[in-house]
Amino acid sequence: MATVVEGAESRTAGDRLAAWLTRRLGSMVTVYLTVALSAVWMVLGARSVLGFDPYPYPVLLFVGNVVQLLLIFVILVGQRTLSESGERRAQQTYDDAQAILGECHRLQALIDDRARLLNRGAAAGRELDPCDTAPIMISPPLAVEPAISTPNRRMAAWLVQRLGSRSAVVVATGIVGGWMVLALLGVIPDPYPFPFLLFCSSLAQLVFMFVIMVGQDVLGEVSERRIVETSNHTAVVLQQCRHLRQHLLAQDELLTAVVEEAVDARAPEGPGAPAPRREHTDQDVGSGRR
Repeated sequence: MATVVEGAESRTAGDRLAAWLTRRLGSMVTVYLTVALSAVWMVLGARSVLGFDPYPYPVLLFVGNVVQLLLIFVILVGQRTLSESGERRAQQTYDDAQAILGECHRLQALIDDRARLLNRGAAAGRELDPCDTAPIMISPPLAVEPAISTPNRRMAAWLVQRLGSRSAVVVATGIVGGWMVLALLGVIPDPYPFPFLLFCSSLAQLVFMFVIMVGQDVLGEVSERRIVETSNHTAVVLQQCRHLRQHLLAQDELLTAVVEEAVDARAPEGPGAPAPRREHTDQDVGSGRR
């Protein structure tokens, strides 16, 4: 598992944080907490209760909008990190399959040597066939051709890969934070609760959501094809192991027949007669002679 471990250690702290957030936020518990917090906020913020954020709840809308915008980039980074982990696991599986096939080829050479030796004592017409076959080749997972898609789907996948980067998170955070600071200083005519920033953020989220859906679908096709390729590798290894097992069983049958013929030939009273029992002396014990 060296490849997977080395790939995991090569991640940056930002990649690990994004992957952790993606795993933790992608659950129904997060949905329940979000709905509960929003409901409590609206109740307490009403004019008849605490009145700190009355309808239409500008603070809640502002915070929720900014969090949604930033989470889009964080989720994209996490998805990219998790996808890279899947690629490393696929590569590790391919390397393991190649190693197993290499061992199968060495076993095949050993079986051929044993078959030639057994054929020297086999009766006419009972010789074993050679086990040698052409080496089985499997393609690496990264060489799998992507599914045919339209230019728009390829563009969406490209956008998902580019937006799913740490630099995109930093740029989005810098734009939102800088906009609010400049608006509070009066440089930008967008006073609190920053309606134009919220409008642009909502529009960007709407567009990004559809881009993410199309891009993830395209990237998912490549992942599924890679999984199918890995499954085919497993089937190839299983087929090779069964091929070797068939030859081993045939060798067992021939070996049994050769041994029985040798025992019958050594019997002094003909086939089926028990071999004479030899009495061992003290000098024979531990001598190693047969």
